[in-house]
This record gives sequence, structure tokens and C-alpha cells, in this order.
Amino acid sequence: MKNNLLLEDEIKEIAEIDYEKDEVLSAQRQGAIAVNKLVEEFIKTGEVTDNQLIALTLVRFRDLQVRDYAMGLANAENKDKLFNLWYWLMNFAPNGYVAPVACIFATCAYEASESELAHHALDRALEDCPNYPLALLLRRVFCAAWPSSSFAVMRGELHPRICATLFGGSI
Repeated sequence: MKNNLLLEDEIKEIAEIDYEKDEVLSAQRQGAIAVNKLVEEFIKTGEVTDNQLIALTLVRFRDLQVRDYAMGLANAENKDKLFNLWYWLMNFAPNGYVAPVACIFATCAYEASESELAHHALDRALEDCPNYPLALLLRRVFCAAWPSSSFAVMRGELHPRICATLFGGSI
């Protein structure tokens, strides 16, 4: 609980992206870089202890490009580690920051043929934000029993486009 309180303090220090005033692409790129660091640390050590990094990632996940960027990072080599990372982060995130990461975890679970976990993650997302558009969309997709392989292909096709937007090419 103490770490979560520290995390909430860190979150308060990070400004949301102001789409009217901020240089949006720079803030989105900052978020994607934070996601990369979070993933790298988790894959290397099996944990993330930097509350500033976690807070920045959670705040930037409110941006659709950053959230979708993170969703596209899973591949054959890292999918199990990312499954564990997103599950941990979904449970560690404070209220108001759960929905995006819960949706990312739901896609990992669905692609791993863990439908019950995927639906549970969507329940968590909708508890956090009852009208979260991606959670509602994923619920329809999962209930329609889309093959997880076609979902993975679609996600894989989207990721290079997001990379191009954020970084001018894939990374």
C-alpha cells in the first residue's frame, strides 16, 4: 500500500497532455519511451521499482497512441514477460489509471487463449472507467469469438504505423 501511495504522489506531479496547448507528439513520444524503459526493466529484472517511470507510463497511457503503442510491443520472444508485466501493472495502478493497462492486459490474455482472464481484465477496465471505448470494443470482439490469431495480426499491422507516427519509422 505504501508504494501505491508514493505512486499516487508521483502521478500528481505529471501533467496530462493538453491537446490544445502542448506539443502533443513530443509528449506522446515521451510516453512511448517511458513504456520502452518500463518493459526493458521488467524483462531484465522481473520488476519495476521506479515509481516516477511507472507514474509517467500510467499518465501517458491516457493517450491513445501511447496505449496502442504499448499494446503492439508483444512478440513471440517477450509475450510471456509482457503478460506478467501488464497483469502486475493492472493490479498496481491506482483508480483512474487502470482502464488502459487493463485493456492492454486483456489483449495479451486473449491472444494467449486465456478468455476468462481477458474478460476479467475488461471488467476491471470498466469498473475503473465505465464507458472506456477500447474496453467496450474489446468486449464485443471477444464475445464475437474472433480468432486470437487474426487479432494478433491486426495488432501487429497497427504497431508499425504507430511507430511511424511517434518516431518517424519503426523502432
